[in-house]
Amino acid sequence: MSDIKMKSYRPFITENFFWDFPTHFNLKEVSEFLGMEIDPTTHYISDTAKTIMRNDGIYWFIQRKHHDEIVAAISLSDVDLEKKHAALIVTFANLTTAEKQEISQRLLVFLKDQLHLETIEINQLDRIIQENFTNNGYNIANNNLLKRS
Repeated sequence: MSDIKMKSYRPFITENFFWDFPTHFNLKEVSEFLGMEIDPTTHYISDTAKTIMRNDGIYWFIQRKHHDEIVAAISLSDVDLEKKHAALIVTFANLTTAEKQEISQRLLVFLKDQLHLETIEINQLDRIIQENFTNNGYNIANNNLLKRS
């Protein structure tokens, strides 16, 4: 399992979306999406890059193909590949249910079939993503944990 390198999981391209690391996006667009000034945004991008290189987590920004606007962010942190555990945060901006499902499906494949995660800490996970995971082998435990059954 330890041969998994987070830095190799980019870009992901789905039918309508392009997923890549924060370092590959325009600073102004990232700062607008995050609602932060340029300086803290620069620190955020730098921190995500360090986390990915340490293999402790992965961060993607997602944009519609052929558009510059960032429409989603995914943060997978505290990754422990031996314990098969991580914490997940997903942020969406102005996406349809179908678009959320497309993103959710690729995320499920990554977490379940590529990283083989058994437990995923969640905090206010979008209902569509949560349902996708619970319909595909995960159960909700303690309101903030998805456990693979």
